Amino acid sequence: MSALATAGPSGGNLLPDPWLQSLLGRPCFTLRRTSTAAVLPVDPPVGPCFVSAKVPVAPLDDSLALQDSGFRVVDTALTFEASDLQAGNDRRIRLARPDDRSAVGAIAARSFKTSRFHLDPTIPNETANRIKSAWAENYFTGRRGDLMLIAEQDGEVAGFLQALRGSNDTLVIDLLAVAQAATRRGLARAMIERLAAEVDGQQATALRVGTQAANLPSCRLYESLGFRLTAAEIVLHFHGGGLGR
Repeated sequence: MSALATAGPSGGNLLPDPWLQSLLGRPCFTLRRTSTAAVLPVDPPVGPCFVSAKVPVAPLDDSLALQDSGFRVVDTALTFEASDLQAGNDRRIRLARPDDRSAVGAIAARSFKTSRFHLDPTIPNETANRIKSAWAENYFTGRRGDLMLIAEQDGEVAGFLQALRGSNDTLVIDLLAVAQAATRRGLARAMIERLAAEVDGQQATALRVGTQAANLPSCRLYESLGFRLTAAEIVLHFHGGGLGR
């Protein structure tokens, strides 16, 4: 294990991510704390590993300290929230069924071009696609997600929205994707409006969603629906030993 993984007075500053490790093929961790002074060693960490971190966009102290220790900025994560959105009941939208798994996985593998994994030049696109596909399919194995909506077009699965219960009585849009052949037909909007109709049943009072600053179409969609920007964070990755391509 790398020096980074054992740094810190309590040894618990890094949260292991065995699921991501199974996909990247090396120890994976999430940095628990944004303050770097008590977390990072003086010397750069060695050995194969992957560490992700999120820090506030301001002040820059944490971000600069992490970059000095070998982390690299890959993304700016934006959080949007909304309450009292217009609820919808588009007939093209339904709840997911077990037999949707393969179609959902295939759509997820092709749809996320600006995720933090896709924006990281050290991670091959094929690996990033596999991560998003496995992420979506986790819903069907009970590993992630509390609700999934399916969008249909001409009798085929054309998109999905994966949601989970968040803190402070929020329902979080975890993943949202529409197949390329079915874009510009209002399916993403219809799924979000259907999710708004599910809020009461999920004992939630608001919706939350995260996206990337690089994903301008998503930002525009959420703002057009009534979501408002509530937070921004810098996302950094560390590759001990490098992943290669």
